[in-house]
Amino acid sequence: MLISQRPALGEETVNETRSRFTIEPLEPGFGYTLGNSLRRTLLSSIPGAAVTSIRIDGVLHEFTTVPGVKEDVTDIILNLKELVVSSEEDEPVTMYLRKQGPGEVTAADIVPPAGVTVHNPDLHIASLNGKGKLEIELVVERGR
Repeated sequence: MLISQRPALGEETVNETRSRFTIEPLEPGFGYTLGNSLRRTLLSSIPGAAVTSIRIDGVLHEFTTVPGVKEDVTDIILNLKELVVSSEEDEPVTMYLRKQGPGEVTAADIVPPAGVTVHNPDLHIASLNGKGKLEIELVVERGR
């Protein structure tokens, strides 16, 4: 690019939720620099909700096991990290999961309060045997 050339900005609307922006001409490699900076800025500005803390009944630390549960606490935490939730509340909200007896524990077993939605109810959380009992308290918070 010559010093006297001024980059031209353009916008093309692809559909109602997508647009394409162009800036040209640029120095070789400068597009990657601008693109990465823009992507990081936009991603850090997206609001959302997530589980920020959990409390499992009878568990003191993450390296223990729960009697009657196939997965250890670390695996349960990793499974809960995949939980997709949305919250209309600005304050932290508490959800509860209580399951007993043999079977699979899924996100559908979570009882969300009003204003909180679980978007992937088929998510596997744990497997219980005949004597298994799992009680989890989950705190959901909004943030960016």
